[in-house]
Amino acid sequence: MFPVRVLPLTAGGILVAGSLLAGQVPGPPPAGPDAGIAAAEDAGAQFLFNYDYEDALRTYRELGERFPGHPSGPYNTAVTVWSRLAQRSNAVRGPSLRNDRFFSQDGRPEPTPGEETAFRENLEETYRRSEALLERDPDHREALYFRGAGEALEAGWAVIVDRAWFRATRLIRRAVGRHRRLQELDPGFRDAYLIPGTYVYSIARLPRALRMIAFLFGMRGDLEGGLEGIRITADEGRRARWGSLWTYQLLMQREGREEEALAAIRRLRREFPRNPDFALDEITVLTALGEFEAARTLGEEAIGRRDAGFGNYRLLLPGLAEAGLGEALLFAERWEEAEAILSRGLAAGPSPEVRAQLFLRRANARDGAGRRPAALRDYGEVIRTDADDILKDWAHALRQAPWPDAAPEGSHPGR
Repeated sequence: MFPVRVLPLTAGGILVAGSLLAGQVPGPPPAGPDAGIAAAEDAGAQFLFNYDYEDALRTYRELGERFPGHPSGPYNTAVTVWSRLAQRSNAVRGPSLRNDRFFSQDGRPEPTPGEETAFRENLEETYRRSEALLERDPDHREALYFRGAGEALEAGWAVIVDRAWFRATRLIRRAVGRHRRLQELDPGFRDAYLIPGTYVYSIARLPRALRMIAFLFGMRGDLEGGLEGIRITADEGRRARWGSLWTYQLLMQREGREEEALAAIRRLRREFPRNPDFALDEITVLTALGEFEAARTLGEEAIGRRDAGFGNYRLLLPGLAEAGLGEALLFAERWEEAEAILSRGLAAGPSPEVRAQLFLRRANARDGAGRRPAALRDYGEVIRTDADDILKDWAHALRQAPWPDAAPEGSHPGR
């Protein structure tokens, strides 16, 4: 989707996508106990980013048991619980986070009691282990890293699940302080650049009035500097490389730098072919670039993989793949084909947010085909669903004049 409205950001709000996911990359193995930790982190990251959640949980729990004094095991267990919750809530994809689209939607992740307990218990254990190391050595690099990463992870939960903005801001500022301290102690600790980079980027993207208030509280933004910090971790980090690359491609979408977003998402797809959300994000980026035929081909492939049970494509939210393919067909002005695939998505029993998207785009297709009365009925369904404020505004506007000639700003990649 191509949202038009930039909603207010919080310092923690941008951190909800991939930025908190730990992921090690191959490289020269550390010596001694660190070698065992690094190997387990590497194996767990492969499971996590491919959405093999049970295998990731098993790997990280074993890591925590094997190294009871190190925070990596419980931290990554909490990350896995959070990642699974966010994925099934459509909170880790570009169309949901682009210009804070997620925050215009009424739905939010709903953890089970078991998930919330597991998340909070593992986060507390992360803090306990980190603090024990810091008591012995206030400059302990690993402890500073995981203490700050845990606070950033908790900030993401506070924003997305609890919608507790002020608590999230306090948490993220503490996390940034720890990682800036880590940069001072060891500039080569490249994983420590992600959270401060995301923080200053977020402040730079606040509306002007909020930026002025933030400035009075000592919070200063830096858009390009923030993106550079995220890129450093994406290219040179160890634990947080893949999560940083994921965040980087989302922000490139937000910035309209689609070529850079495409390069990043393709790197992720090559590394983690079982992850369906990377394929859907590539469809979104290709559509934004006007490469409708490539987007259509990839959309059909994604649906085929889901229906054939490939990888973890079964985890795709109902109707979401049809929405991506439908947009590619719609913008290529293949009205009848778009209407048909979007109708298939509606028949799949989608969530209210996905349902609103499908109805809006089917209405667009019907408008394009000159079927105005049918389009008006679908715009009415978007308004009645009342699950996404941006789509609702678009539907109200398009009831006055037909799409695509009257396409609201942001609702069409070429307009």
